[in-house]
Amino acid sequence: MPKIVLMSGSIRRESANSAVIATIRRIIQDRDDRIEVSVVSPRDFPLFDEDVERAGHPAALRAARETVAGADALIVSTPAYNGYPSGVLKNALDWLSRPGGASPLTGRAVAVVSASPGRAGGANAVPHLRQILANCGAEVLAHEPVSVGDAVALRTAEGVYGDPDVLARLSGLVDAVLDRVAGPAAVPAL
Repeated sequence: MPKIVLMSGSIRRESANSAVIATIRRIIQDRDDRIEVSVVSPRDFPLFDEDVERAGHPAALRAARETVAGADALIVSTPAYNGYPSGVLKNALDWLSRPGGASPLTGRAVAVVSASPGRAGGANAVPHLRQILANCGAEVLAHEPVSVGDAVALRTAEGVYGDPDVLARLSGLVDAVLDRVAGPAAVPAL
């Protein structure tokens, strides 16, 4: 069964992006509870420092790198801080991108989504995140752009989204990821 890793680019307790990740997790598990879904938090990543890297990765970072390396796909939800992905997310991607060409992100299928209290839902951060991921060697999936606007107002008390439009767009994102993980359809023999 596929292994999907989810990561929010925000570490705030009531984060709209963490609510997106929780909603995506529910969507995947409702589809097929045999799909292995893990969440990696950038909260556990120290500031990138080559001295720390040379000394050996801390246990939490080592575990996160192994989780991403073992995944079939990664879904990242980013806030927009001044139009760019958050620093905490960029830091996590810096750690996951090493060593260049042989990192947990190299060749990894990655889908991106954004969420923000603003009407645009952080859409202006998505092209930057896609470029960062491409620079890290990830296979950034082409899919319908998904940005959740008014994300704080739409989040339920349970910390997920129930709005039909948001659910439909997040379901479309999940479809794109699962289609990529499934690979090309088998061609029947003649």
